[in-house]
Amino acid sequence: MPAHWHCYRWTGERRTYDGESARRPPHLVVQDISPQEWKQIAAASPAFMASDVPPLEVPHWLLRPARMIKATFDAPDKASAWYRDQISDLSPSFLADHDKDTTRQAEQLAAADDRLSWGGDVVGGWYLRGTGFASVQVVACSSNRIRPTIPCPLH
Repeated sequence: MPAHWHCYRWTGERRTYDGESARRPPHLVVQDISPQEWKQIAAASPAFMASDVPPLEVPHWLLRPARMIKATFDAPDKASAWYRDQISDLSPSFLADHDKDTTRQAEQLAAADDRLSWGGDVVGGWYLRGTGFASVQVVACSSNRIRPTIPCPLH
């Protein structure tokens, strides 16, 4: 199990979200590398580090500065409650009726509870009325199952 989960929320224009350059670090990494190498990769991309738009790969949030973390929880049920609260807050602005459907939301939240219970990450993204997009992500840290060598942004 991870030591904790970091929570991230981004709301902005779809056009900004669709721009991938600030959402990816400068090097494609297909294998585990050392924590120091991760830090060097992150440092080589000031645009990636400064962007608060969700990265293309969920664990890459952990490369970004700690100031982007909206909340941190040691227990999966607390992280799940935060995720649930974000969906509740955003739901009235969801563009699609199926995203507002309470039965569908309950299924998604149950899946999130399950994923967090075994140390996984949770990701949600919704189109909002107008031209907006919202992303809510709960990312396991210390260590992350997908990228176990990415160092925690709080250390």
